[in-house]
Amino acid sequence: MAAMGLGAARSLGLGAPRARPSIRATRATAPAVSIRTRDAATANGVRETRLFRPSVVSREAPFGTTAAVTRRATRVTTAGAASLNAPTTSFDDSKVAGDGGKSLRVAWYIFVWYALNAMFAIINKRTLGVFPHFWLLSWTQIGVGAAFTALMWRLRVIEPPDGFEWNRRAVLNLAPTSLLHLVAHCTACASYSLGSVSFFMLVKAAEPACSVLLTSAFFKRRYSKAVWLTMLPIVGGVALGSASELNFSFGSFACAMLSNVASALRSATSKDVQARTGLRGANLYGAMSVVGAVALLPVALVMEGGKMSGAYATAKHQMAVNDVQLLAGLETAATPFLLYLLVGGLFFHLYNQTSYQALGELQPLDISVANAVKRVVIILASVAVLKNPITPLGGASAAVAIAGTFLYSLAAQKQSADEAAAAE
Repeated sequence: MAAMGLGAARSLGLGAPRARPSIRATRATAPAVSIRTRDAATANGVRETRLFRPSVVSREAPFGTTAAVTRRATRVTTAGAASLNAPTTSFDDSKVAGDGGKSLRVAWYIFVWYALNAMFAIINKRTLGVFPHFWLLSWTQIGVGAAFTALMWRLRVIEPPDGFEWNRRAVLNLAPTSLLHLVAHCTACASYSLGSVSFFMLVKAAEPACSVLLTSAFFKRRYSKAVWLTMLPIVGGVALGSASELNFSFGSFACAMLSNVASALRSATSKDVQARTGLRGANLYGAMSVVGAVALLPVALVMEGGKMSGAYATAKHQMAVNDVQLLAGLETAATPFLLYLLVGGLFFHLYNQTSYQALGELQPLDISVANAVKRVVIILASVAVLKNPITPLGGASAAVAIAGTFLYSLAAQKQSADEAAAAE
């Protein structure tokens, strides 16, 4: 797999980044220009564009987790935008952009994050309705993200940090976390296929409970009593919601829980991958997509490759018969299945990318609220668009479980703050 991943990366032109002149060298050869940036820009190599802003890519929570995000703004002096590496003077971001401008920017990021996530959930469910082959679908979505990342790297919109090179060692370092990412996404697609979107989101609310149990058992992480107490509403809400689900599917529940386990382990191992590769945030996620796409392709072909031709023809027919459209309500022809498939994959990648931008601008408490509200938004959107039934008891159970995840975030943040204060 290492050789395949390396070959694919190099075939896309993803070799070692071009050497950059040091700040001292550039100061000696060109007039200085004042450029404002942030530490996250340096770590992730994201240039200022309409799609990606360097100041908002999370370094500490690369998979959309609720971990605290360090947001220290700096001013650097350099001769070119390529040398954003030497912070010299701290300053208050609010004095530069203004509270009003920042609030609008954060609101925009959160809106796009929620919208893309909700649209992906709906597109994913509808795609599985006409193309019930989650292995092939999962590979397509991860592959689209890998191709998009490769394009961003090729255009130098996103650049790996200095010192990173695609080689066998880099692929081997990325492989374990990339495989966990594959398991998390493939099982999520399987759960979507077997149950409703709202039920999947309810079970996904149990991810913090899986994280606490796994990190306690295998990584010797100790948690406070407050953290353990927040497990009660999470587990209770998920259990009660599952029992009251009108179309309960044990397969959907089991796949969603397996996705929780893989996501928790992925987050637990991501810091080690960051240390070994130097990749963070958008770069780490993009590199995992490249390795994951290469690793998943043979599995998908073995599991469902023989059904591909007939399944594609059936899906095209079903799209036309059911008049499935990307933009519902418009008097247009049904969306071609291939386009629908590619757009779904792009939304999957971009909602993860946009979550980094939103989380990078927020304080820890705001992140907790944003993640909790996100699940509510997706559940409501799926009920409104897909018309899947949900009982009052099921809705109340989901609210309890989601509230539990919010309380867990607060308790975990307090524990981290207390540990940091004790260490000083």
